[in-house]
Amino acid sequence: MVADRSAVLEFELTIEGVSINGVDLIRWNDEGRIVNFKVRIRPLKALTTIVALMAKELQPESSPA
Repeated sequence: MVADRSAVLEFELTIEGVSINGVDLIRWNDEGRIVNFKVRIRPLKALTTIVALMAKELQPESSPA
């Protein structure tokens, strides 16, 4: 769905055997710059899978001693 300064984009995917369904909620200003971006994911198992994968990616790399 798209309006003058907003859009809702639905997505579906599977990661590590977990089916994920979600939406991106996007709003932009008169200059076309994004002013708000939210992602909603379901079901809860999908969210916990994404959180764990993001935490792993954000871990600092260990430097060789």
